[in-house]
Amino acid sequence: MSRTAEEILEFEKLRELLRGRSTCAPGKRALDALQFSRDRAHLEKAFALIDEAREWLRAGKELGFGALADPESWLAKIEGPGAVLEAGEFLEAAQLLETASWLRQQFRDDEDKFPLLAARAESVIDFRDVLGLIRRAILPTGEISDDASPELRKIRTNILQTRDSIQKSLKQVLRARNAGAGEDYVTLRNERFVIPVRAEQRRGVQGIVHGASGTGQTVFVEPFETVDANNQLVQFSEEEAAEIVRILRGLTERLRMVRGPLVSAVETIAELDGAFARARFARDFDAAIPNFSDGGELNFTALRHPVLEDKLRKENRPIVPMTLALGGDQKLLVISGPNTGGKTVALKSTGIAALSAQCGIPVAAQKAVLPLFDHVLVDIGDEQSIAADLSTFSSHMLNLKSILESATQNSLVLVDEMGTGTAPEEGAALAVALLDELKTKNCFVLATTHHDRLKTYAAASPGVVNAAVEFDEVNLRPTYRLTVGVPGGSSGIAIARRLGLTQRIIERARELMAPESLEAADLIAYLHRTRDELDRLQAQMTQERHTLEEERKKLRTEWLERQQKRIAELEAQFAEMQRRFEQNVASVVEAVKDRELRAQMEKTSRRKLQEVRSGAKEDLNAAIVQTISESQSDLGVTQSEFQPIAAETLQAGAKIHVRGFTKPLIFRRIDGNSAEVEAGPLRMKVALDEITGIEQPAASRLRVAPSVSVRSAPREIAAASEINVIGMTVEQATELVDKFLDDAALAHLPQVRIIHGHGTGALRKGLAGYLKTQPLVAKASFESEEHGGKAITVVELRN
Repeated sequence: MSRTAEEILEFEKLRELLRGRSTCAPGKRALDALQFSRDRAHLEKAFALIDEAREWLRAGKELGFGALADPESWLAKIEGPGAVLEAGEFLEAAQLLETASWLRQQFRDDEDKFPLLAARAESVIDFRDVLGLIRRAILPTGEISDDASPELRKIRTNILQTRDSIQKSLKQVLRARNAGAGEDYVTLRNERFVIPVRAEQRRGVQGIVHGASGTGQTVFVEPFETVDANNQLVQFSEEEAAEIVRILRGLTERLRMVRGPLVSAVETIAELDGAFARARFARDFDAAIPNFSDGGELNFTALRHPVLEDKLRKENRPIVPMTLALGGDQKLLVISGPNTGGKTVALKSTGIAALSAQCGIPVAAQKAVLPLFDHVLVDIGDEQSIAADLSTFSSHMLNLKSILESATQNSLVLVDEMGTGTAPEEGAALAVALLDELKTKNCFVLATTHHDRLKTYAAASPGVVNAAVEFDEVNLRPTYRLTVGVPGGSSGIAIARRLGLTQRIIERARELMAPESLEAADLIAYLHRTRDELDRLQAQMTQERHTLEEERKKLRTEWLERQQKRIAELEAQFAEMQRRFEQNVASVVEAVKDRELRAQMEKTSRRKLQEVRSGAKEDLNAAIVQTISESQSDLGVTQSEFQPIAAETLQAGAKIHVRGFTKPLIFRRIDGNSAEVEAGPLRMKVALDEITGIEQPAASRLRVAPSVSVRSAPREIAAASEINVIGMTVEQATELVDKFLDDAALAHLPQVRIIHGHGTGALRKGLAGYLKTQPLVAKASFESEEHGGKAITVVELRN
């Protein structure tokens, strides 16, 4: 084949789109180096980095290296010994070192979100020491700084002093000669300070002539009294130049010592710039990260040719995407339709998608799934090709022969206008034979044709699928929409009629067509009308479904807002009632004058307040859950019917159904005529006759939730000396500990132990605060380490 697949599919133009989105020369070279690869791990690694770069861009951030000069030349220069960089090249090196330091910091705050980008940036070593040497030695103007070395500063000081001395001496000479206007200045000739002297007065000044003016009327003389000083100045200048060379050589050697890490840094910058260029391409063209299928699936959704799309954008014209799915037993697609370029676009779009995916470039599609091809084999030689040098029948046959020799079951074959260039009957027969041969190789094939015989072959042969590129016969232009499952018509007579051929010629042409051809054309037209109607109905159903979904979301949002408002009102009422009750209790206690009685009442009132608060909270939670349950009728939620059950059948941990609740609750225990149940984080009591059923879980999944219970001994029995409150809330624990301390005091126990465990420490802290307020408590401290430490509090009681 005379041209490669990349040339035919205009892949170089895709590279140009990518290069335009890179920001530095190394990045552009990295994009130029992208090669077709079958290494799945390598490709997935590249796409993972591109995906992170795309997310970085979506977050409104950027990463560019526009200020970086191309380091390729000076890096090559320092590869071998003996080379010395110039000052300007050191400024370029400093740009690279600064860029490396900047890059190391870019992703540190987002390392968790962008681990691949952060890892690349962190792989660059710190060059700040070398950068400091260069910045101290080379000024931004490219001059060598006096701070480059002490010796250079000393030499330049000598130069300045010598220059001042020479100029003073020459000015004295000028004053002694009473030099007139135009001759009273000091200048340089041949890097030596001189004074102007008229030619006729030359003998009046003893010295060396270093030149004359253009007219010859003035000569420039170096008086003998400044010759030594000028010689000294020349010597200092030579020493300065030698010192500068020494400094530049030293800096060059420092760069040579870190050349390996510098090359690695440039490679990292190139990789990141190339990845971000492809991420910008994905953003600009809404491109997808391809998935490589294991089972031989070729699936594109809304596929576009990015070069064509870029061209149409500049013309303010939309592009029509293409959707295609092949795989399994169906790997051969025959595309038919008018000869207006749409079929070729379908082939080129598929081909460039395959090349893009296996070169590490996002595919211009909403979704791209494809196998890893070993070859992309192309024969496109029509007017839409880059060059029309493969348009003859013999060229087509040579190309197809080469394709057959190279194709394997892992190949993608794209053939345009099969069977053209010879007699239609022979061409169609050859095309069918070629497709049969490609079919035996089990490779993916996309072929375009005008021949009805190929359309019939595709319709009758297993594993072969028809497809049509539609044509707008009213506006005489292709729609570029690919319709899979039906063949396309050539529309030649229709196009001729629209272009103005007389009706007599059109009717005569139809008369000359074979009856079966007319019937086939009418059938194809009917299939396309039917397909269009189905597409219209499907689009209508999709729109209606979308409208219903939006309405459902709106109703759900309104329902949630109503429930939140109801819950807030209930909680506000509960808080207000609790505040008033506590105020009333406090005022009653405050009115008691007797100190001991008031202390006892305070203690009793606190206990009662806790009991009332606990009970009220349960009632509030029950009211909230009941409100939510009842209000679900707003959304049409119905209750399941259950028969009331006997109380003795209830077991702790069982899931029960309660009238008014749509979801099962967790049963805990029976309390008189009520049952204590859990609804998520809420606990409440419900009447036993409200329980309508029990769910029977599978034995393998049945779990009984562990419970913690504390029983205090009756007062007529000896009081316990310790209590275990592990697993309780602070409110529950303080209520039990309060009763426990009362019983211990009545039993005249000197000290008791409260086992609360370590946990988060909240229970320990809550009990410590409570014990400080108790008049019965003399002292509270933690148990010794060997007996439990901070998991147990020892309480000493007052006598």
